[in-house]
Amino acid sequence: MRNKVLVFPSGAENALEINEAIKHSVHVEVIPGSGRNDYSELLYENDVKKLPFLNKPTFIEELNHLILKEGIKLIFPTDDTAALVLSEKASEINAIIVSADYYTNDICRYKLKTYDLFKNEDFCPEVYEDVLLVDKYPIFSKPNVGQGAQGVKVIENIEEHQKLFDREDTIFVELLPGKEYTVDCFTNKDGKLLFSGARERAEIKMGISFKSFEYDLTEEIKLIAEKINAKLNFRGLWFFQLKEDREGKLKLLEISTRTAGTMGYFRHKGVNLPLFSIFDALGMDVEITKQEFDVTLFRTTVNKYKYGFTYSHVYLDYDDTVIVNGKVNRDVISFVYQCQNNDIKVHLISKHGHHIHHDLRKFCIDPALFEEIICLPLDAKKSDFIIELDSIFIDNWYKERKEVAERHGIPCFDVDFVESLIVN
Repeated sequence: MRNKVLVFPSGAENALEINEAIKHSVHVEVIPGSGRNDYSELLYENDVKKLPFLNKPTFIEELNHLILKEGIKLIFPTDDTAALVLSEKASEINAIIVSADYYTNDICRYKLKTYDLFKNEDFCPEVYEDVLLVDKYPIFSKPNVGQGAQGVKVIENIEEHQKLFDREDTIFVELLPGKEYTVDCFTNKDGKLLFSGARERAEIKMGISFKSFEYDLTEEIKLIAEKINAKLNFRGLWFFQLKEDREGKLKLLEISTRTAGTMGYFRHKGVNLPLFSIFDALGMDVEITKQEFDVTLFRTTVNKYKYGFTYSHVYLDYDDTVIVNGKVNRDVISFVYQCQNNDIKVHLISKHGHHIHHDLRKFCIDPALFEEIICLPLDAKKSDFIIELDSIFIDNWYKERKEVAERHGIPCFDVDFVESLIVN
């Protein structure tokens, strides 16, 4: 029996990385959970389970009810606040929290607490608790509680600093103008640091690294990782971020116990930190071996769509739809298999000719994928052969789509639409 893992909140950016990392494991079944109606309902195999917000008085009660109802064994928090609250209430929750303990989450959630813990280390940036302590501008301000570069600002002079100094929950630190790095780490159930991997955040937008590649794990970075691990009680994955100061020395930006959105970089070198964290939480011994080949990770924003119609049948064209320019359209074939998995019937409807079965096999497409294969003469109308009205029609030819839409009133789409129908 697979271990059910609640990924919460399931709509967080890094929740998608957790899902990608564990959804194919034979040991795990992903149960998404969220307090919001968001795009995560399009991304998971199972339906998103609704939960109240973390600050609601009934949260723990409703969470335990869901745990009992769904048979959930583990909870994987996806943001810093969720990790903090769940670790604090761990004794009241009837599932294993895949995270560090409350003390560690508390230190990592608040940057002032983080910097205070490591104030005697040379990798800790200078924190200015008084305007008069600043000997050189510009400096940097950021929220004590925050992530993803939200609310950060460069302070150019003392006048600007004085205006912002009394702002609650804002801290002021030395400006770090150099390159930025993330170090992904894994600490096992015995407190041993099994893995540290550095990656350069080469292109950063909206606080997200859109281009990353591996950076040498220098002795300086190794020592920082070991010192951080020694002072906190990590369990499973965690990460910290570093940035070069004016002299090129690495200084600490933040530490976090959550999954980093770009942690998938090392997953593609054989280091699946979310899955290893689940194994460790279950008391299993984990062995980590990183593959030694070069990888560059590029991220993009991806659109997802939720449509206001349902369907049980698909009528699908063949020429220039399934096969385009002599090649299999991968989006269309992925969609056909999705239909197969969800018991949606696909009717292949074509004027290709009766040798279509031969051509399907030539392209290694099994005719059994289709509920039926309808071969039409060139002068036939496809609309005459569409019987099931709980259906959609996909064809590259506008004239065919127009006729079917006018006659049957069903959704009709060109080939470019198919990608949006692939939901997870």
